[in-house]
Amino acid sequence: MLTTLLLSWCAAPAAAFAQGPGVKELLDAQLRGIRLTQKPDGSYGQGLTDTAHVVIALSLGPRAYRAEDGPFIRNALSYLNEGGLSAAAEAERDQLVAFALQSNDARAFEVTISALQKRSQLAAELASPFAGETRAAEQILMAIPRDASVSVRAEACARAAVAYRAGMEKAEAPKPPAVNEAYERGVDYLASQLGESGMWEAFGQPEPGISALAARAMLGSARPEMRAKAGPVLDQLLALQKPDGSIHAGRVAVYTTSIAIGALAARGNDADLEAIVKAANYLRITQADEGEGYSEDDKFYGGIGYGNDLRPDLSNLQYALQALKESGAKSDDPAFQRAIKFLERSQNLREVNPKAYYNGEDDNKLVVSGDDGGAIYYPGNSMAGYVELADGTLVARSYGSMTYALLKCYLFAGLDATDPRVAAAIAWIERNWTVEVNPGFDSLRDPRAAAQGLYYYYLSLAQCLSETGMKFVTTPDGKKHDWRLELQRKLLDVQLEDGSWINEAAPRWWEGNPVLCTGYALNALHASLPKQ
Repeated sequence: MLTTLLLSWCAAPAAAFAQGPGVKELLDAQLRGIRLTQKPDGSYGQGLTDTAHVVIALSLGPRAYRAEDGPFIRNALSYLNEGGLSAAAEAERDQLVAFALQSNDARAFEVTISALQKRSQLAAELASPFAGETRAAEQILMAIPRDASVSVRAEACARAAVAYRAGMEKAEAPKPPAVNEAYERGVDYLASQLGESGMWEAFGQPEPGISALAARAMLGSARPEMRAKAGPVLDQLLALQKPDGSIHAGRVAVYTTSIAIGALAARGNDADLEAIVKAANYLRITQADEGEGYSEDDKFYGGIGYGNDLRPDLSNLQYALQALKESGAKSDDPAFQRAIKFLERSQNLREVNPKAYYNGEDDNKLVVSGDDGGAIYYPGNSMAGYVELADGTLVARSYGSMTYALLKCYLFAGLDATDPRVAAAIAWIERNWTVEVNPGFDSLRDPRAAAQGLYYYYLSLAQCLSETGMKFVTTPDGKKHDWRLELQRKLLDVQLEDGSWINEAAPRWWEGNPVLCTGYALNALHASLPKQ
């Protein structure tokens, strides 16, 4: 029976491994090769069984691929749906195919009454806990012979994915004292990295943006002496304030001003209020609106950029709106309301985003909206790349950090869960829930892709879900994920011995800087704590 097969997949004892490739890297390497063997009908290997194994590996592995991620899984799912539950199929294979479909998205699994009954029985059988850990998954993958066939590789990858997922299920969530201890270790690391200038530095020079992020993290410490270390840094930031209200040292004015507002607001000194108001007004002035000659029909209307160019993006916008909220702005603030237009044009939702936009890159191709509800970097452009549809049309890929940014900004503007724009963004998050990667990137083409901006993603996720008031993220299989505990567990797992965090897999966007990543991680942990 299928249960016996699945249990046997997880039965291999865990072994001690030296530091080396993890499950993500090992599984990526296998699936990249398998992906190239996909047939025109969407199948892999010898047909149903091999295709089901590949779908299980893609669905239950760390990347948690879904249909919208590309034809390598979408076409395989179509193949299984069309031929995987035929009356002629053998019972064991029939259950395997059903499990493959269920593992990807139970809500999209439309079959006959008899197949639904089989699926219900299967779900009951699978309810018993698996025996296995993440290390068992690594062992399975490392044992695959170099000359193995597609069938052998597919089955081993499926075994490893089930073992990996079983290990995730069994992992214990961190208790609050462990989170507090990890937080204070991170604070100690930041304190040890303060430069002679009295600020945190990059390339030997004071870096105000990173300093504002780190200072805010210091303010979350339980120790008064560590909180006190943030004071001189914030005072130096105030000394950088320009006549227009911005706070920066000549670059990334919006980012630095926004983070500085949040840190100053967290300090809670009445003496800072005037500076906060001036800085908030600067952010309002930088918004692309009628003051700069924009109309609501313009592509970038309502957006905010770096502060010194004409191209807004959702990343700068979310930081600016976060700062406005922390400065005391209410949902009816004109800046929030103007931003809605830009947010709609950055969402893959045709109902509110029917136009096509050029991507603004060297090739300057025309991009149409997708319909998965997720978000992109700015209208027509995605840092996660593009998907080419059968008719040659390009769709910008939705990805995690921007989807959380979008949802958070909608909430700032007063939209709630009954709004179709909000509901679509939440549905994307539910389908793509993970704390392993920044979802939406094509990791099979580049294994490091989904690690890009990972710590930025953690902070965006924590701030957004804290704003929603949601305790759980419910994935398509019906499972409720306590997002706070899962995020805390992940951050504690990857904290280094010296208390820092760093994105070793993808240093892009400055995440090779441990002070920046530690600032992101600590602020994400702080945002993950239940509001008092």
